Order: sequence, then structure tokens, then C-alpha cells
Amino acid sequence: MRQVVRQSVAYLEHHPYVLLVLAPLFWGSNFVLGRVIVQTVPPFHFSMVRWLLAFMIFLPFAWRELRRHYRLFQQHWLLMFCLSLTGIAGFNTLLYIALQYTTSINATLVNSTAPLLIVLLSVLFLRDRLSAWQYVGVVLSFAGVVWVISGGQLERLVSLEFNMGDLFVLAAVLSWSIYSVLMKKWGADLPKQATFMVTMVIGLLILSPFYVWETLRSPFQWGSLTFDMWLGIVYISIFPTLVAFTCWNEGVIRVGPSRASNYLHLIVVFAGIFAVLIGETYTLVQLIGAIFIIGGVLIVSNYK
Repeated sequence: MRQVVRQSVAYLEHHPYVLLVLAPLFWGSNFVLGRVIVQTVPPFHFSMVRWLLAFMIFLPFAWRELRRHYRLFQQHWLLMFCLSLTGIAGFNTLLYIALQYTTSINATLVNSTAPLLIVLLSVLFLRDRLSAWQYVGVVLSFAGVVWVISGGQLERLVSLEFNMGDLFVLAAVLSWSIYSVLMKKWGADLPKQATFMVTMVIGLLILSPFYVWETLRSPFQWGSLTFDMWLGIVYISIFPTLVAFTCWNEGVIRVGPSRASNYLHLIVVFAGIFAVLIGETYTLVQLIGAIFIIGGVLIVSNYK
């Protein structure tokens, strides 16, 4: 068994693009499986137990690095709080709230604008610049998002009738984009494993009062969950949480962020496949929206 693990690790070290495919594969499964779970488990409960399990699994791997650098995190406490609020507590909880009201296909389509929002926030706060072609890409992707959340019925724009779930996905994407810009600005100076561990701890503290509020508002019995449901929660705590982040970070280090960013579009592909397998239907409205959104993001990513 150890020999198989060593061979697998050695293979992945020499094939970083496989790592960049595995991360979107696991993230795509999170959208579909997460939508199934939040129909039973309340969103704050789900986020809390997901990150608690991930924390317990990851602690032995990050503990030594955390002890070496704990004073660094004391100096950057405000940054760590913002990273935890947006990347751990905010993004995931908003996404799980959204999946109570929208399909996993719609969620991944709207989520695919994340690279676009990261670019726009970088322009606003990091003084990056966009070319004329990149502005074209921004307009195309924005049109695609409007098309998806309006269900292809543009008269809804006049009456402001939108799917509440799609709007929560937009909020989740904005939260993740802020997290990404903060990491882009200051993340390079922080130790990766220890930073991930600290953000998990602070994220759990942020989620705690919402967990209590959700419990008081509508008590949930964990003992009512089936074995399959627990298996799904454990899977999400390990693969879309720990393994995907590890694969992605290692892949970005080896090939660079500009090349790696295009692999994020595979989330839409994998999530679409998983969604169809569990019975969702990929509509013409979603296909048209996907073409506009992904086309626009590819233009922004590749035309400097």
C-alpha cells in the first residue's frame, strides 16, 4: 500500500496538470453533492461540520508549521480574519444556502465568473489594468450571468424577478473573489499549510454563533442522518476541501497562476456531468449562458 502511495505521489509531482484537473473535479462534485445534502442538513450546520472534520484531519500535517510561525499570524490578525470570513465562512455557507434554491448547474455557471470578478477587483484595488479585449470579455460574461439568473426571460429584469439561489451564488462568488485578491496581495508572504489551518480555526469561530442561531430557530437532529449522507459529508470534508486545495496550490506553484486559472473552467464541465447523472437537466438557456460566461472569462484570461 505504501509503495502504491509513493508511486502515486511521484507521478503527480511530475504531472502538475493532472493536479489541476483533479481540483476542479472535486470542486465540481461539491456543487452537486452539496445540493443533495443541504436539502436535509441546514447550511450553517453543514459548513460547521465540514470545516470541523477538515480541521481535525489537517491538524497533524500543519501543526509544526503553525508552531513555527504563530507570531506571524498574530501580526496579521486582521488579514487572517478577513481571509477566514470571506474564504472559509462566507463563500461556502452562501453557496450552501444558494443550493437550497437553485440547481447545481446554475450555481456552477454563475460561480464560473469568479476569475472575472477577481480581475475586476484587482483593477479596483490592486491597480491592475485591462485591455480593450478584456473589457469585451467582461461584458460577455456579465451578459451570460444576467441571462442565466433571469432564466432566459429578460422581462424579469424589468420586474426584478430573479432566482434567490442564483443571487446567493453571486454573493458567494464575490466573497471568494475578495479572498483571492487578499491572497494575491499578501498570501505569498504567509506559510501555506499554517495559513490554511488558522483560517479554518477562525472560520469555525465565525460560524459558531450562526450555527447556534440556526439550531435555536430550527433544531436539527444529527442522529437522523443516514450512513450515505454522513459518507457524503466526510467526502466533501476531505476531497473538495483538503485534497482539492492541496492539488490546486501545488499545481499553481509548478505551472504558474496564469496557466492554472484556465483549469477552473473545468468545474462547470465536471459539475454538469455529475448533475446530469443525478437527474438534473441541462437546458438551452444554461448552455447559451455557459457559452457567454466561459467565452468572456477566456478572453479576459488570455488577452492581456
